[in-house]
Amino acid sequence: MFTVKDILISTEGTMLSGEEKDILVGVSTDTRRLKPGELFVAIKGDRFDGHNFILDAVSKGAGGALVQYGCITNSNFDMRGVSFISVPDSIKALGDIARFHKARFSIPLIGITGSNGKTTTKEMTSAILARKLNVLKNFGTENNHIGVPLTLMRLKPEHKLIVLEMGANHLGEIRRLSEIAMPSMAVITNIGPSHLDHLKDLETVLKAKSEILESLSGEGAQVVINGDDETLSGLKTDLKVVRFGLNKEFDFYADKVNLEPDGINFRLNGKWDIEIGLVGRHNIYNALAAIAASWGFGVSIEDVKDALKEFRVPNMRMEVKRLRDIRIINDTYNSNPLSMRQAIESLKDMTTKGRKILVAGDMLELGTLSGRFHHLVGRQAAESGIDLIVAVGKLAEHIAKGAQEAGMSDKKIKMCNLTKEACAAVLQLIKKGDTILVKGSRAMKMEQIVTELEAQFKA
Repeated sequence: MFTVKDILISTEGTMLSGEEKDILVGVSTDTRRLKPGELFVAIKGDRFDGHNFILDAVSKGAGGALVQYGCITNSNFDMRGVSFISVPDSIKALGDIARFHKARFSIPLIGITGSNGKTTTKEMTSAILARKLNVLKNFGTENNHIGVPLTLMRLKPEHKLIVLEMGANHLGEIRRLSEIAMPSMAVITNIGPSHLDHLKDLETVLKAKSEILESLSGEGAQVVINGDDETLSGLKTDLKVVRFGLNKEFDFYADKVNLEPDGINFRLNGKWDIEIGLVGRHNIYNALAAIAASWGFGVSIEDVKDALKEFRVPNMRMEVKRLRDIRIINDTYNSNPLSMRQAIESLKDMTTKGRKILVAGDMLELGTLSGRFHHLVGRQAAESGIDLIVAVGKLAEHIAKGAQEAGMSDKKIKMCNLTKEACAAVLQLIKKGDTILVKGSRAMKMEQIVTELEAQFKA
């Protein structure tokens, strides 16, 4: 709960109507989910303007509305009975309120960032810690300047720890999220070529992700990093650094790795056997990151082992689907060069009865290096022994050329402009015993191919 005065203090806003003592029972940015007595924060975005829904919010019993300068005037609304507060930037104000609320609690917060594996690592970390503690975490991938504040707004006295995923595609965004969340521990999963149309190169990606360190607070603040990541090895900080990876010199390491058709097992720190019901060598790193992040919170090794053994992968992230005599690896949530490379490596490692088929959609936001990175996808797939490639999108030609240069026959490469066209192509190509990896950037909607396959091959 907040008073109007709390909102005014945290946002440095201007009161247009109401009383400072008025009570607000929560915060919402969506009138479809708004509860009576909550403060409606009107967000002005690229596609929607929350100020167009203020009357709807008031009709549903909103206790107040936070609006952006210049978007309304007193004559637009009857403000009687509702507290109206005006601020220069409603998105910034949302973060300011979340920071105010989080500061009411003295509990640890683990902030997780990196180019890949953020969501899986966040979910694994939460699953381990939930064996002992009441954990607050982001829903899904609510990891931006709106999702992170809304997650923190759900913080209640019964919570004992927070696990937050933080994403960004511009410099300054992780800095702002960290200012809001005030993490006591940072986890950086890896550094890869993502969002290069904004972040330019790996050094800039590292700079963007390292912004999480600037607001680390509390006694024992530390950063957990992937020690095997070449770019992360150049991280400079005075904070305590905990490293994970495959090197026995690291704080948390895996050896005796065994990749099964439907899971992974490895030995942790030369002592404990860990099983995970996920495919993909990269998930060893996600598990190690989660173990390292949760280790100091009193969770037993047996709880760690049980949590990881029972863990189920988030939707559309190396999600294994068996349909009759075929196997689909649904990794369609998003794609960038590092995650695509990891996915192809996973397909290469799999034991299959039939052929291995890569259905690769465009990887977006890669700037001037886009063609080069797609060329490398084709080359890697061919060199990894992938039997067939279906390349989808405007950049499909680059994938095809890369595969051809690595020696793959033209007959084993199919180019499609649209996802719908690729659906038809895959249905024609597929045979009993095949394993199909489907992956591409979110905007490519590659999950439609998986849905079509499911409809055609239901057991």
